Amino acid sequence: MFRVFSGSCMSLEDMDTVLRSNLVEHPHLLGPGADFFTESGEPVRPQPGAHTFQKVFSGSALDLNAGNAEVSDEDVTATSPLGQGSRVIPPSSILNQISTENEKEKARAAKMKIHVLVVGESGYLASHVVAKLLDAGYSVRMTVPDAARQQKQIDLYGASRDVAQRLTILQADVTNSNSLRDAIRGCRYIIHCGCSSASPQAKDLVALYTKAIRALFDGIRLSGKSTVKRVVLTGAASSIVHITECDPPSGLFDESNWNSVATPEDDPLPFAKLVFEREAWRLRQMMGVELVVLLPSISIGPSLTDETSEAMVTIEGLANSSKYFPFCPNLSWNFVDVRDVADAHVRALEVAEVRDQRIIISNECVSLPELCRMMKQLCPQLTPPTHTAWTFVTLGIATVVLWNSVNLRFLWRSLGVRKRLDNRRAKEQLGVSFTPMQQTLRDCLDQMSRSAKANADAEAAAAAQRTSTNGKRKAAAAPSSLRLVSPAVVLSLFTLAAAGAAVARYVKRK
Repeated sequence: MFRVFSGSCMSLEDMDTVLRSNLVEHPHLLGPGADFFTESGEPVRPQPGAHTFQKVFSGSALDLNAGNAEVSDEDVTATSPLGQGSRVIPPSSILNQISTENEKEKARAAKMKIHVLVVGESGYLASHVVAKLLDAGYSVRMTVPDAARQQKQIDLYGASRDVAQRLTILQADVTNSNSLRDAIRGCRYIIHCGCSSASPQAKDLVALYTKAIRALFDGIRLSGKSTVKRVVLTGAASSIVHITECDPPSGLFDESNWNSVATPEDDPLPFAKLVFEREAWRLRQMMGVELVVLLPSISIGPSLTDETSEAMVTIEGLANSSKYFPFCPNLSWNFVDVRDVADAHVRALEVAEVRDQRIIISNECVSLPELCRMMKQLCPQLTPPTHTAWTFVTLGIATVVLWNSVNLRFLWRSLGVRKRLDNRRAKEQLGVSFTPMQQTLRDCLDQMSRSAKANADAEAAAAAQRTSTNGKRKAAAAPSSLRLVSPAVVLSLFTLAAAGAAVARYVKRK
């Protein structure tokens, strides 16, 4: 067997079979096989053998193409120096592994030169998007509305030196094109995660979303639109369908459907997001940039910051409900894991086939009682309302407690209705693999449990500090884990009377 050591000037073409006597054989330390030495301990160059093994050691790297020799795909049986068995090493697999690793490094280095701007006041989604982009190797710019959130993001991502070098956090107004101009300049991709929906007035919401999308495209124009290749916009699945619309023949609503029923009076937020998307498509035609609109359903899942979604607040309330009133309204929503939504945003940058398309990002359509039963199965110690409330009971509760904040007509039309969304485009074109609902809920409940424990520890520490300051011990306060009866007991007492009043009021309003 011929073997060329590092430092040797011989090539495979110069080798001839060399036979020598009185050679000492030792297991090779750098790979399979054996090396031959003279009686004085000097290595024999070239190494003798019956066959030529086409592998040349050059330093610590394997050069399988040295001397223009062809690499055989035949398996090579290698015996370890310790004599503990043999393993089969196909040379082609070594080549493929080295080639794959080199390609990954090159791709990561190329991504580091690409700047992606993440715009939006929704820290719940934006923080996950930024984390996914950084994991993929991109250089990221992130806008935040105020200095407080800027410091929180720095604390969240600043632990890693590599991340700190690839992340820039800017304070910007998403409704001001001049504020966005400097952030956009030099970026190839832009991800807009939406606006804050804190404004309670429909007129304010529509004006806010319209102003935000116009500021984005105006900022692209001011910064030099030739640098921006694609914009990924976070829309909403509510732009696809209204709860009162009839189901299509397939039973699934897809990207070709548009919500034509929403109004600024009855559906302020869905209507504002609908205007947001339509204005984006109009401006896209004027600017000539690529646009991808993602339409996620209700996002749930663990949060990377202290910000969360309204759906997560609802789930936490259901998980901590009173056991004295185990009834839940028969409302069905389409859910999706927020981490899957963030993954879809990153994929939408890289997949050329989704250019200028709408894509639904949704997992399952689940009713609230079904959701509560999942939580009960995952955490038996919780007391979520697992029974489906009758329609008149739901209307009675809404009448007594939520009369000023709930549209009874909308609630009446929504009870027991399921609107299923078609997510095939997200799976087939983007390659999104959706997280099972049980896993998403488990992660949510785990985070809630850790947060509750941290709050309890903080309360205990504060109580101990007060006791030490006062110089005497006081009786411990009632544990925070004891739940208040909340409105549940009161609601159960007034259910029958409220139901009749609800029906009467609804008929009168209609």
